[in-house]
Amino acid sequence: MIKRAASSLSISAALLLAISGTPAFASGEGIDPVDLSSQYPGEEFTDDLVIEDYAGDPEGPTPRSAYGSSPIQTFEYQIGGFTLSIPTGCALTHGITGSGRTISRQIAGVDCVGPTALVAKFCNTRLEFHYANTSNKTYKIVRGPLNTTCRTGTVNTYTVSKQHTLPHYGKGCAQLFVNGVRRAVQCHFITS
Repeated sequence: MIKRAASSLSISAALLLAISGTPAFASGEGIDPVDLSSQYPGEEFTDDLVIEDYAGDPEGPTPRSAYGSSPIQTFEYQIGGFTLSIPTGCALTHGITGSGRTISRQIAGVDCVGPTALVAKFCNTRLEFHYANTSNKTYKIVRGPLNTTCRTGTVNTYTVSKQHTLPHYGKGCAQLFVNGVRRAVQCHFITS
C-alpha cells in the first residue's frame, strides 16, 4: 500500500524573451558523484546508489494510489544577471499509482494559484523521483529532463509510466530543482 506523507515581479516582454532561453547549465550535464552532498543536501545515500536519466512519458488520466502537494517556499534566483522571485502560492504536486513495492505510474508537477500563477517564473527546472529505504537512505534517483526554458506559473509535468518493483520498502519522493537548486520535496511512504 502506498500512503501519503505529509513579492511580486514585473518584467517586460523583451526582458522575458532575453532570459527565457538562458540555461544555468547545459542540458544533459550529469551530476558529479563526488559532489552529491552539495547537490542533495541533507540526503543520505546507499553505497550502491543508482541515478537514472529518464525522459518520461506522455501525460494521460489515471487514478492514483497516493497524491499530495508540498508548498514551495518563497525564493529568489539569478538568470542571465537578472533576479527572479517565486512568491508564496506554488506547490509541488506528486502522485504514485501502484501496490506494495510495485509502482505502475508516477507523476509530478507544479501548480500556482492566484496572482502567483501570473508572476512566478520557473527557469532551468528538473523534476526527479527519489527512492529511500526504511533507514531513510536514498538508493535510487530517476531524473527527468532539464527544461532550459522558462515557464510562468508552472513547470513541465514529469510522468514515468514504466512499471517497476522497488527492492525496498520506504518512501518515494518527487523533488523540484530550479536553476540547479532543490526547492521542494513531496513524499509518499511505500509499505506492505
